Amino acid sequence: MSKPLCLVTGACGFMGTHMVERLVEAGYPVRATDLESAYGQDDRKAGRFPSVIKDLDVDFVGADLTDPDAAAKAVEGVKWVFHIAGLFKYSATYEALEAVNVGGTRNLLDAALGNKKLERFIMWGAGGVYGLNPAKLPLTEDMVTDPPNNYLKTKDMAEKLVMERCTEKKISHAVLRPTTVYGPRGVYGGGQMIMQLAKMNPVLVPSNFTGRVPFVHVTDVVGAALHLAERGDSSGPYNVNDDSTMTQVEMMRYFALMSGAVFVKLPPVPVEYIKAGLGKVADVVQYIARDMLHVDTPLEADTVRYLNLDFLVSNDKLKKTGYEFIYPDARHGLRDTVHWYREQGWM
Repeated sequence: MSKPLCLVTGACGFMGTHMVERLVEAGYPVRATDLESAYGQDDRKAGRFPSVIKDLDVDFVGADLTDPDAAAKAVEGVKWVFHIAGLFKYSATYEALEAVNVGGTRNLLDAALGNKKLERFIMWGAGGVYGLNPAKLPLTEDMVTDPPNNYLKTKDMAEKLVMERCTEKKISHAVLRPTTVYGPRGVYGGGQMIMQLAKMNPVLVPSNFTGRVPFVHVTDVVGAALHLAERGDSSGPYNVNDDSTMTQVEMMRYFALMSGAVFVKLPPVPVEYIKAGLGKVADVVQYIARDMLHVDTPLEADTVRYLNLDFLVSNDKLKKTGYEFIYPDARHGLRDTVHWYREQGWM
């Protein structure tokens, strides 16, 4: 039997390029879609790598999903949808986040559900929807979500929209909730953090930075997405997080070991006071950059709020489906990723 035509949204980005690679490797026909402007030259700063899509020689359809007609064009004849596209920027306005993350998802859903061939819809949600101060650990999929910022609020809304609409129409679906995603071509979030830590010397960390950091390699995110699509069930959200439980102190020590840097554990510091002060500074910087100068902010207030928080994320639900992690221990994945960055001259 021929394999179903798969649509990957946000296909020129970090996770999008990996999803297209994984599908092609598994023998699936792929249609890639992204903004038309994303399909030009690679742009590391913007996190766009269209050369990967071009080298794979898959069908590309330029589409802004906030345009219903463009979304309809993208899904023509598609059976499986892997919806990755979104606006990932804590400092973006609510209006921009809502238009892309909720409005774009709604347009894609409307078009896909109107396509009589649709069989699967896999949605990229967000591991942060549980909030900054969850009632219990580990975090499990049955917990009530409490998104702490506008980005996560719009992702939570998009998740619920997908689950409600697909359940109503009896379409097989799953929502992925990846945690700190890293790997080759990672620029934002986990990638940015890894490059910064790998260049530090000496590596300094207060001894009371004992919050655990959740990690998942991009290979496992896209692997889990295809695994769930091939299973064809509709079991709601899935945490996508590896087995490692490194504290921030342990993570910093590991980076020092990898790079041959000096590691210094400092005395405890008043974390909450530091966060409060940094948060106020970030609010001012963000206002000046975004609202006055209309440029990207170098310091996001919502990022500061994650400093030294403790996260332990259960992956039991995903594992019970039979998925086996390629990188169950983040130490191995982080080592390989740092090696990739150095080979590419990124650091």
